[in-house]
Amino acid sequence: MSVRWRAPDGTERYGELAADPVSESVGETPALLVMLRVAGEREASGSEPARVTPVEGRVLALLARGATTAHAARQLGLSKDGVTYHLRRLSARWGAANRTELVARAYALGVLTPGVWPPAPTEQAESAE
Repeated sequence: MSVRWRAPDGTERYGELAADPVSESVGETPALLVMLRVAGEREASGSEPARVTPVEGRVLALLARGATTAHAARQLGLSKDGVTYHLRRLSARWGAANRTELVARAYALGVLTPGVWPPAPTEQAESAE
């Protein structure tokens, strides 16, 4: 079962929870073995834009324009696998299920500049290390 929870520091974590009976006592509540596998985490939302590398910001901007992985790779001088690497890292960090959600989160987190075309990273995203 997929689970999400918030740590005391505000970080949202997510993972898989499994529970299996380890005893077969008749008439008693069975003992359970419970395992939690942490799959990742994302920082709590705040007023400060999310931290992304300049390359991640440019990948997100190209994605928001509708660029394919191959087109983004050519524009950035990366391989298709390199672009996919950045997209997977961002998706895992932000818990995004697909590219549309990834772009929406980029706008919501202040990584992409709202109200401009073509989409562009914010100044903070461009200058992040």
